[in-house]
Amino acid sequence: MNWKNWAVIGCLLVSACGYRFSGGGDLPGGADRISLGLIKNRSIETGLEGVVANGIASELSIHGKRFAYGDATAPLSLSGEILSVSVGFSTRKTTHVVMGRQVTVTLAMRLTDRAGKLLWEDRNMSDTETYDVVDDQTATDRNKEEALGKVVRRLAERVYYRLTDNF
Repeated sequence: MNWKNWAVIGCLLVSACGYRFSGGGDLPGGADRISLGLIKNRSIETGLEGVVANGIASELSIHGKRFAYGDATAPLSLSGEILSVSVGFSTRKTTHVVMGRQVTVTLAMRLTDRAGKLLWEDRNMSDTETYDVVDDQTATDRNKEEALGKVVRRLAERVYYRLTDNF
């Protein structure tokens, strides 16, 4: 039997036993929509707050959740801030030549109800991605932007699953 057959059998067994991955359920309290509040940016990466907000909006949309930016009538409100974006060395060719760098984004997110009661908070969500450093600075900058995009997508997915984790 090859790996594809085992993969199919594994999927059938997992689905047959009623197992489901955490998250992916309803919004807390059975809310029908969520307001996306301001994402503050305390990092040096200009414009990243819009990328994070759009990433979270995309996750909500993919999973069929209704949302609006700044909707004061929504039963839930999600806001947060980008605490930091740090870049460190990943790999070196020599002591003076860097081949790769790591970019790490750290967020703080909070979910409140309409009355302002805190329902969920994570003050230290972070993710890291490595990117190549090349001789062309424009290409290196593009590699960094792609790495930031991957980090934001993973963080947005994590935020969504935490919101729908039936906590």
